[in-house]
Amino acid sequence: MGASVARRSQQTGGMRIFISSVEAGYQRYRAAAQQAVEILGHEVIRAEDLPTSAQTPQQGCLAGVRRADVVILLMGQEYGEVQQSGLSATHEEYREARQAKPVLVFVESGVDRGARQRAFLDEVEAWATGHFRTSFADADQLQARVLRAVHDYELAVAAGPVDEASLVERARDLLREQPTGAGGPVLVAVIAPGPYQQVLRPVELEEEALARDVQREAMFGAHPVLDRLESTQVEVRGSHLVLRQRAAAVGLSQLGDIRIDQMARRAADRHRGTEPPHQIPELPSLIEEEVTDRLAAALRFADWLLGRVDPLRRLTDVVVFASVVGGGYLPWRTRAEQAANPGSGTMGRGTDNVTVGLTPTRRHRQALVHDADRMAEDLAALLRREFRR
Repeated sequence: MGASVARRSQQTGGMRIFISSVEAGYQRYRAAAQQAVEILGHEVIRAEDLPTSAQTPQQGCLAGVRRADVVILLMGQEYGEVQQSGLSATHEEYREARQAKPVLVFVESGVDRGARQRAFLDEVEAWATGHFRTSFADADQLQARVLRAVHDYELAVAAGPVDEASLVERARDLLREQPTGAGGPVLVAVIAPGPYQQVLRPVELEEEALARDVQREAMFGAHPVLDRLESTQVEVRGSHLVLRQRAAAVGLSQLGDIRIDQMARRAADRHRGTEPPHQIPELPSLIEEEVTDRLAAALRFADWLLGRVDPLRRLTDVVVFASVVGGGYLPWRTRAEQAANPGSGTMGRGTDNVTVGLTPTRRHRQALVHDADRMAEDLAALLRREFRR
């Protein structure tokens, strides 16, 4: 997304912006949004302007969304006519856009919405971390707010294109560092964001407030990745802030790169051998559901951390890698497999460092929240394949 926007801005002076809304009764608002976009020198894509072709109107509109760099969504009183998909055309366009495009949402105030439109608005607002959203009362106010939002978006991506290869290299550099961890394998999650820019000045990296906020969220927040019962050492090393515990760590760079170390096995599983004589001791294992849960927590914590250091969301894209260090000798099992046969299993292949990444590697930043569970499941599945290969 950032690469295509920057490249087109350099070559043609503008972006392609798709305007999505109901058409009946909304012409004045669509015209106001169009005027705002064109004042800034960008190209407007609207359903009513699409050329006649062999495609259905639905295919043509969704193709227009895919061609666009940005989507403007106007939401008023009416939901629109329901299509064969069970959604309105505007809802279909939004679904097509939301995981791949920045969406600027403008909601008409002071109107009574029906049940379907209220549900649609609830869905849009649930993706709030990936969208800009504001309200408007009339066409003039809408035009002014579209002007401001599009201009702010231009500034946000002005740092340049997203260089995926550079992000991957930064992530792999972080993975090369020796992990934190005492007495067991370490699960490492690395998130490298782009486009390339400094989000923290050296003096900001040293601020006590930053370290305090990160430590509090990492230990007591909605998605903790540090142990609240462990002491934490805070230090600035080069261009990185590092919070380190005996068996876990969080690292943050001036570029927004994040590394999170957690123990790959739950604490209770690291102290086997004390079972009563009549019980079969459990074989120490990597449990897939536990790895998945830790990865999901790491991704959601990373989203919080990026929001703390980059509230204007200038960092638009991320690459994510996961690694298990020091656990190659262990069996990889599900909870059900462990419960069914706790005392035996197939040992791992013996590799001390197993690293995996997603395909495609580059994801939009909002995926850290909205796709965290799926990304964690996929990373765990890839790790399982390596361990069982």
